[in-house]
Amino acid sequence: MTETQIRMRRRPLLAPLLLPLLALIAAGVAVFALSLWTRTTVVILVRHAEAASSQTGDPDLSPAGESRARRLGPFLEEALMAGEVDHLYAADTRRAQQSAASVANQFKLPINLLGSSDWAGLASRIRREHRGATVVVVGYAATLQSLATQLGGGTVTLEEDDFGSIFVVVLPSPGQPKLLRLRYGDPPVPAKPAGRG
Repeated sequence: MTETQIRMRRRPLLAPLLLPLLALIAAGVAVFALSLWTRTTVVILVRHAEAASSQTGDPDLSPAGESRARRLGPFLEEALMAGEVDHLYAADTRRAQQSAASVANQFKLPINLLGSSDWAGLASRIRREHRGATVVVVGYAATLQSLATQLGGGTVTLEEDDFGSIFVVVLPSPGQPKLLRLRYGDPPVPAKPAGRG
């Protein structure tokens, strides 16, 4: 038998080996792509803690607000099953940054500041850049209500004195967003009615 005939006889033997190998590689790529696509994103919306009275437009936290803000990081670590936060955003005001500081310290994260023009694109940024991550956003009642709606979590209502509500928007992929409301810190002290001692 010549060398050419020997090569011809060996080549057909490779085909049965290559086909299962190619099928296995294709299945591995499909499973990897599916695992990237089916990640659940968790977005935690937190209103800044109680602000102090101030003549300026950017007040610090009040003593009650400072107390509440200190509890936020440990509360989130205990509440989250994975025990981690991947990204942290806060409005670019002192009270929002002071409220987010506990989370930044607890999870060793930088605070990504949001100017007033950044809120409009935040929902799409979270969906695009943070798929499968846990994201905490500290802001104001109006910005958080708008963000919850944009994320598909539904309507969020916050009373004027409600600084202890946390809204968790769960974005499964695939699936419909879900909204959960949690509370942390001390409940607000009701104001005394006027005219009573």
